[in-house]
Amino acid sequence: TICLTGILTLVCLFTIRNLQFDTSPSTLILAGSSEARYYEEIKRIFGNDQLILIGIQGDNLLRPSELGRVRDLTNELERIPGVKRVLSLTNVKDVRGAGDEVVVSPLVPEDDSPTALQELRGRIRNNPFYVKNLISSDERTLAVLVFLEEFGQKESLLQGREVTRQARAITRRVLGEGQAFVSGLPEMELQGTENMIRDLRVLTPLTLVLVTSILAVSFRCLRGIVLPLGMIALAVVWTLAAMVWSGRPLKVTTVILPSLLISNGTSYVIHFLAQYYRLLHKAYDEWGERTDTKLDRATYHQTLLDAVAYTHSPIFISAATTMAGFGAFIFSGIPAIRDLGIFATVGVFLSYWFCVLLVPSFLWFSSIPRLHQLPGGEESRRHTVLEGLARFNLHRAGWVHAISILSAGWALWGLLHLHVHTDYLSYFHKNAPVVQTARFFHERMAGIAPLFVVVESKGERKVTEPDVLKAAEALQRGIQEIPGVDAALSFVDTLKLLNRAFHNEAPEHFVVPEEPEVIASLIEFAESDPSGLSADFLSSDHRYARIVARTHLFSSSELHTTIDRINQQAAQLFPADFKVQVSGSLVLMNQTSDRVAGEQAKSLIFSVLLISAIVVILFRSFKIACLAMVPAGLPVLLCF
Repeated sequence: TICLTGILTLVCLFTIRNLQFDTSPSTLILAGSSEARYYEEIKRIFGNDQLILIGIQGDNLLRPSELGRVRDLTNELERIPGVKRVLSLTNVKDVRGAGDEVVVSPLVPEDDSPTALQELRGRIRNNPFYVKNLISSDERTLAVLVFLEEFGQKESLLQGREVTRQARAITRRVLGEGQAFVSGLPEMELQGTENMIRDLRVLTPLTLVLVTSILAVSFRCLRGIVLPLGMIALAVVWTLAAMVWSGRPLKVTTVILPSLLISNGTSYVIHFLAQYYRLLHKAYDEWGERTDTKLDRATYHQTLLDAVAYTHSPIFISAATTMAGFGAFIFSGIPAIRDLGIFATVGVFLSYWFCVLLVPSFLWFSSIPRLHQLPGGEESRRHTVLEGLARFNLHRAGWVHAISILSAGWALWGLLHLHVHTDYLSYFHKNAPVVQTARFFHERMAGIAPLFVVVESKGERKVTEPDVLKAAEALQRGIQEIPGVDAALSFVDTLKLLNRAFHNEAPEHFVVPEEPEVIASLIEFAESDPSGLSADFLSSDHRYARIVARTHLFSSSELHTTIDRINQQAAQLFPADFKVQVSGSLVLMNQTSDRVAGEQAKSLIFSVLLISAIVVILFRSFKIACLAMVPAGLPVLLCF
C-alpha cells in the first residue's frame, strides 16, 4: 500500500507541473443561462470584448517625434501572434470631403508643418471615434487599442496571457518605463493570475507553518508533526493532479484548496493520533513494567488496531458531512463555485482515505515509543486546560445556551440586511497597478469596462431603416448621459461622418440621412473598407447593430442600475419588432451576482438535508441529527 501510494504520488507530482490558472470573469458567469448563450451569439457576430488598452501620457503628444514612437509601437504590436487589430492615431483612416469627392487618407499626415498639425487637431475634434478612445480631450494622453483574436477554448488562457505579456514587454521597450500604462480585461486577468501564483506561494507555506506550530505544541514529537503533514501533502498533490487530468485550471475560488485541505485534513490525523497516544498511555498503565521499557510488538499492534477501530467512525462521519457540505456546490451553475465543490469533495475524501489507510500503515512498521516519549498524558497542561474548559461548559450550560440564542437572533437580524455585491476590480488591492491604470483611463479618457448594447431585429425589417437609426442615435445619446458611462460609439457615428464628408464637410450634414437610398449607399461605402471596422458595429445581414459603451463601473449594484436605465430608454425608443439587450463579460458577472443568493440558498438547504440524512442514518436518531445541526448551523448564521 505504501509503495503503490508512493509511485502514484510521483505520477501526480509530474502531472501538476501542467496546472493552469484562470482568473477571467467568465468563471464567475452562470453557465448555461440564456444571457450567457446570447453573449456567445453576439461574440460570434461582432467579436469578443478582449481589448488591451495602452495609455501614453505626455505634454505634447502630437509632435512628430511622439507620433513616430506611437507608430513604431503600433507596428510592433500588430506583429504579435493572436492580435486581431491594433488602432492608434497613426494607423486609422480619416474620411473627409474635398469638393465633389470623398478622400480616404491616413489621419496623421506626413507633413509635420504647423499648419498640418493644426488641421490634424481639427480633424480629431470633429470625429467622435477619436476623442476619448484614441486621444484625450486635452491632448495629453494617447491610447493604442489592441484587439485580440477569439482563441480556441483549450488554449485560450495560455494564448491570451502570452499576447498580454508580449504587449506589455513591447510597450516598455518602445516607450520606456513610466510613460505608458497597460490596462483592459486581459491585463486584469494576467495580473490576477500573477497574484494567484504569489498567493499560493505565500498562503500555503504560511498555513503549513501555523499547522506545524499547532502540531508541535500539541504532540511535541517528530511523529506527531511529520505524519499529519505528510498525509495532507499527499491529499493536496493528488487533488491538484485530479484538476489537471480533468482539464480544469485553478480559479479564484479553488486557489484556496491547498490551505483548505491542510487545515481540514490535519484535524483527521490529529484526532487519530490523539486517541492513538491515549490508548498507548492506557496500554502502558496495564503493562505495569518500568517506564524505560517498551511494549512488545503484539501489544503495540493491538493498541494501534484499537485506535483505528475507535476513531474510524467519527473520522468517517466528519469527512462524510464535510463532503456533503462541499458537494452541494457541485450543483451550482457558476463554474468557479462548482469546481470548488467538486475538488474540495475529492480533497476531503483523499484526506480521510490517507488518514485511515496510510497513517496506521506507517505506524505499524514504526518503532514503538516509550512511555516518557508519549505526549498528552493526564498530567499535561493541555489536558488540564481542556478538562477545565469542559467542566466550565457543563456547569454554566444556561449561560452557554443564552449567549447562543442571543447570537442566533443577532445573526438572523443581520441576515435580513444582507446585500449581494460583486466588484471584480475590488479583487485587487486599491494600490495595485491594474486599479491605478483603470483609474488613469477613467480620468483621462474613458473607462476600461465595455458594455455591448445590441439592437436586434425580430421581424422582417432591418436595423438600417431611418426610424431605427434615429432611435439608436437617441439611445446612444441617452447612454452617454448616464453617470458612470464615459463614452459610447455606434454605426450611427459612421453614417453621420460619411454624410458630412459627402456634403463637403458641411457641419449641418453631421446627421443621419432621412432617405433610405442615401443610407444604403453610405452603408455600402462603409462596408467596402478593407479594415472591416464597420463589422464591429453592424452585422453583415443588417439585422444586428451594436452600441459599444465604455464605463468605469465594476460594481454589480451600479451596473445593475445602469442596465435598468438603458433598458427603460430602449423600451421607449424602439418599435415592438426590435429587441435591445445589454451584454458583455461584466454584464454577465453582474447578472450572476443577482443569482448568487438563490444559488447559496439552494446549496445551504441541500447541505442541511444531506448532512442531516447522513447523521440520521449513522446514528439512527432524528433527535441527534437535530442536535448536531445546532452547533453546525450557528456559525453559518454568524458568518452571514
